[in-house]
Amino acid sequence: MSKRDAENAFRQVWEFELDPADMLVTTAAPPAHEVLAIQESGPPPRKLDLLVLGDGYTAQERDKCEADARRHVEYLFAVEPFTRRRSDFNVRAICPPALATGISRPSTGIHRHSVIGATYDAFRSERYVLTFENRRWRELAAWAPYELVLIVANSETYGGGGIYGLYSTTAADNPWGAYVTVHEFGHHIAGLADEYYTSEVAYEIDDQRIEPWEPNATALLDPDQLKWGDLVDDSTPLPTPWPKEEFEEHARGIQERRRAIRAENRPESEMSALFSEQQAFETELLAGAPTAGRVGAFEGANYAARGYYRPEIDCVMFTRDRVPFCAVCSRALERVIDRYAPHPPDARRGDS
Repeated sequence: MSKRDAENAFRQVWEFELDPADMLVTTAAPPAHEVLAIQESGPPPRKLDLLVLGDGYTAQERDKCEADARRHVEYLFAVEPFTRRRSDFNVRAICPPALATGISRPSTGIHRHSVIGATYDAFRSERYVLTFENRRWRELAAWAPYELVLIVANSETYGGGGIYGLYSTTAADNPWGAYVTVHEFGHHIAGLADEYYTSEVAYEIDDQRIEPWEPNATALLDPDQLKWGDLVDDSTPLPTPWPKEEFEEHARGIQERRRAIRAENRPESEMSALFSEQQAFETELLAGAPTAGRVGAFEGANYAARGYYRPEIDCVMFTRDRVPFCAVCSRALERVIDRYAPHPPDARRGDS
């Protein structure tokens, strides 16, 4: 096992030798589960295999689980580059029965022994949904081929999460579920960084400014070596101006109101209304900026207001606006898909 050091270089931190023939390696199979074929595009070795796991669905809610899985998959394929690359994916789903409806939400005193172990309040962040029960969900997932896993939680409360190379999560019935599913899947499939910086997060921010490893964030230590410099027009200044102060002032007010809604455990509809208000303001502000639609280096990214930069003024990794992935994020996603389902260069985009 390796871990990145302070300079983002990998260093080995642990090693273990496993003998598959050891008598303590169990050959007992866990209980079998039905695997639902949502989309079959070809043999697993030549496709990118996505597995959807439902959590918090009782046996009586099995049909709801399948419907939710199909709906959230469609959220993904409604966004580029997934729309164009849909035939490069296989999609399957497993809906294991839970003892009770829903998943844990400790900040409100709700605890569930759900099948996969998904829970809100991961790392004490109220909206962060993860499972720490790795063996539990792996035993379920073992019944289907997979490289990617989307966990759909039977809940209407806003939340989700995404871990590169591990899984992504989303709440099934939240009005912002389409955004959350796409955003968190970006983390999971391509290691995309969060480009927002005004929301509270569960991570500590390092004061030392080093170049991030994520493809869509930069410390801009050397503008001449910008990692996405080939996409920047010569006329675009680096750093790239945008209405940052106006954006931040409005975001601070939204965050105060958001904290109050959660502290008072008010209806989820109030949170959704607040997000709609925020979306309307940010869409008008960002879309009307002179640098909208251009690739550059926009300060504010990677949870930091200063010192880190994102590729475009807006992206699904930055706000909840109805905007797609930016050009840099799209390219990172395509590169991952290409590794699993390669195409001849001229067969997909007509380029070389």
